[in-house]
Amino acid sequence: MIGLRVFLGPQIWRIAPVWAMLAGALTARVPLWEGATPLRLIGAAVLADSLWGLLWRLMAADAGTLSAEPVTAPFLPYYQTRSPAGGALRLIRHMIAGGSWHELFVALASAALLSLLLGLPALVLTIIAWATMVWAWLLVQSGRRPAACDALLNVGWPWLLGWSLLAFSPSLLTPPLIGGEGLGWGLGPGWELGLAFTVLQWGARRAYLSDGRHMAAIWLGQASVLAVLIGRQQIAALVLSVLLLLPSWWHLRRAARHETDWKDALAHSNPWWLAAMLLSAFLMR
Repeated sequence: MIGLRVFLGPQIWRIAPVWAMLAGALTARVPLWEGATPLRLIGAAVLADSLWGLLWRLMAADAGTLSAEPVTAPFLPYYQTRSPAGGALRLIRHMIAGGSWHELFVALASAALLSLLLGLPALVLTIIAWATMVWAWLLVQSGRRPAACDALLNVGWPWLLGWSLLAFSPSLLTPPLIGGEGLGWGLGPGWELGLAFTVLQWGARRAYLSDGRHMAAIWLGQASVLAVLIGRQQIAALVLSVLLLLPSWWHLRRAARHETDWKDALAHSNPWWLAAMLLSAFLMR
């Protein structure tokens, strides 16, 4: 009933949901090793990376492929071609591309169950992530490339998930606690940094989908990160981030001058962006 696929490769060092979730948790400014926090972080990593990622791959939003295989429906009146159930079945088959509706059902049920165990914020973010995937699928059908959706699913929503797990009490009856002081129901510290790295992920994905023609979007993302650190007056984080962003700037400049391939430049830049994100989040605690 459940097929677990594990992919190991150099892409583990990219800005990915697990790392973004961990960075969001770091900005929550609470101890990471007390009580059930490690188990909640592991559950959040499975939810953001494995289950959301499985739904994203099933819908094939980044590929934009439609299944041309005929839909085999049971011989029942309400499953026939012109019936509402038959139309819904065809729509689901188109949306999940090469997958099956069994995988989609198991992925949705698993994500909902794990979200309920993690708390209401996780459930709300799972619904938002699913809506983002549907939005991406609709964009692909109109011939667009969902770079913004990719950035939200890889950085934005996982970042909020990691922060919400530690900022909100498990009972959800009290306001979030940051460093022992109630902050109300706002996003708390670090949300600007999460937004900046979401913009950086959007820029990297936009450059990738445009075959390197929109490299300026990456410079916008890196400038956003530095602007947030300057605004937060995080001198140590600013210095380290500048040092970590310089190698990626060098690789991308070489690609702009056609000295190297732009795909290689993006691959070499990912570890430096990841290090900048985790160190900035850690120093912002």
